[in-house]
Amino acid sequence: MGAASTTAAADAPAKQALVPLEGGTRTLATLSLGLASFMAVVDITIANVSVPTISGNLGISSDEGEWIITSFAIANAICIPLTGWLSRRFGQVRLFLAAITAFTIASVLCGLAGSFESLLACRILQGAVAGPIVPLSQALLVAVFPKEKQALAVAMWAMTNMAGPVAGPLLGGWLTDTFTWPWIFLVNAPVGLFVVLSTATLLRGRDTPTLKLPIDLPGLTLLALAIGSLQLTLDRGRTLDWFASDFICASAAAALLGFIALVAWELRTPHPIIDLRLFKQRNFAVGTAAVALGFGFYFAALVLTPLWLQTDMGYSSTWAGLVTSPMGLFGIALAPFLGQWVRKTDARRFASVAFLAWIAVALWRSTMTTAVDAGTVALICLAQGIGIGFFLTPLVSLSLAGLAPEKIAAASGLQTAIRMMSGSLVASMAGTFWEHRARFHQSHLADTLTGWGQQSAAVVGKLTAAGFSPEQAWAVISRQRDIQARMLSLNDFFALSAFAFAVALAIVWFARAPAKAPAATVPTATGAKP
Repeated sequence: MGAASTTAAADAPAKQALVPLEGGTRTLATLSLGLASFMAVVDITIANVSVPTISGNLGISSDEGEWIITSFAIANAICIPLTGWLSRRFGQVRLFLAAITAFTIASVLCGLAGSFESLLACRILQGAVAGPIVPLSQALLVAVFPKEKQALAVAMWAMTNMAGPVAGPLLGGWLTDTFTWPWIFLVNAPVGLFVVLSTATLLRGRDTPTLKLPIDLPGLTLLALAIGSLQLTLDRGRTLDWFASDFICASAAAALLGFIALVAWELRTPHPIIDLRLFKQRNFAVGTAAVALGFGFYFAALVLTPLWLQTDMGYSSTWAGLVTSPMGLFGIALAPFLGQWVRKTDARRFASVAFLAWIAVALWRSTMTTAVDAGTVALICLAQGIGIGFFLTPLVSLSLAGLAPEKIAAASGLQTAIRMMSGSLVASMAGTFWEHRARFHQSHLADTLTGWGQQSAAVVGKLTAAGFSPEQAWAVISRQRDIQARMLSLNDFFALSAFAFAVALAIVWFARAPAKAPAATVPTATGAKP
């Protein structure tokens, strides 16, 4: 359809505008919408620790099993940026209820899948319909709060978004170890049912205005090609040795060409599927850059730390999740206060607190040794939670300051998509960095051991005296060398992270200082006026 066919149309006559709720009704709505956001974010990482178990049960290799994660990530990354267009076309409440319903059904189908192929198809569906849930949960949370408390709603939404990736591996490991792997998907059924019933009841007959927009098919096709190819490159690059693989070269080239064509097309068409003109707004561009860089390195640490604990420190998946779970505590504690603080003070200051905390923690982590105990790891993760608590809410408020209300839902969806893609990109690069630096340190430690002829012989002598054969003794030494090499490599990553957080801190201050907005104009991530 052409631009001329674009006509504004009121939604069904019975539909009324969204208005703030009061008392217990608002509390129930907050719980429902928060659970929806948390459920969608958790499912990004909940299957990570269960891939070996799923692969074994379905009779496939671990490499094939990785597609369970990749398929969800690709579909999710493609659909998140569409939230703004879809919500204007169908209404936020209607789209949210449809997405939650479809997500719940897809989750049940994943749990009932009897073959790898059927599980893969259901994961693609689950990832696609999960796309709008996170941005819309934010929009609706803000809409059900009165104007003077909308910043609190943004803070609560931010808390669920930052805590979800932490809880995913912990919940996935516990469900897999305690029950069976299908329960990592089936657990969504009662939560999804509750969210659908409660939201449909509380917001019955209310929705945002809709527009009969033309479908930007070229933009949608280029978006799917660009983001799908990029996500495929990131998720499979490390296992296929990156550009040594013809497949990765082809997918990377498709991603690059797709993004070039997407930008060129979306800047020309009058009704783009994603509004790239938002980047003309200085605060949105600066805030999105800071969010992408900060979240990328935060998420990479979240991926590498449990992997290191399980690979080299002997932790089970459940214990690895437990010692990293304190990351979310400060976010939960600060959520009731941070919204009001951001309203009254320059948001750049709070974002700076987040990055300064992350710099300090990254430098602390860069000095770790294999003698570190579980309590110290938990304490480090608790300290990192200070940054998590002060990170997303100020930067979202800073990014959306000055945007027209009708553009905010699209801006929120676009920034969320960039944030999630940054997490995938940096996590993939961090895994490759960890492996390459570990090989460097292994070589250096091997040279050191060779130079320690007498000391090495003495260690071998002690091990053989304890009952090891000479071959077994050298295998023990080799294993310890590899563990130490990976520890040193992890330290190098955290030193690099400290530098990246310092760069993000500097980026924040390129944003204009947001005015101390009165209660009626607090910037929120919603496309509708409450």
